[in-house]
Amino acid sequence: MNEKKPLEWIRMQLYPLPHLENKLDVIVVFWNPETGEMRGEGAQLVKSLVDSYAEKGAITTSKGEIIQLDDPYRNTAALSAILSQQYWISPQPVEAPEDPNAKNLQ
Repeated sequence: MNEKKPLEWIRMQLYPLPHLENKLDVIVVFWNPETGEMRGEGAQLVKSLVDSYAEKGAITTSKGEIIQLDDPYRNTAALSAILSQQYWISPQPVEAPEDPNAKNLQ
């Protein structure tokens, strides 16, 4: 039997929200929700954003929901709530992080 190994990483392409398009670039990061690890060319920028929100302890989503930010690197809802303050998120499960310098990250 050839069982498929579960995909451990999520490739996130982050597109700035319309009101931030002139201030932010599209970035790609690779996130492992189990370990909390984040890699890629934009990882430091994303970590800085996540850490600044995590210091507040909680975030209110656009729907009025309050999300606790205890461990946003291991919590999909928390990470999504933070990133969606500035970006549209296009997630794709992948086996492993790709080379961040690769021309085609699809």
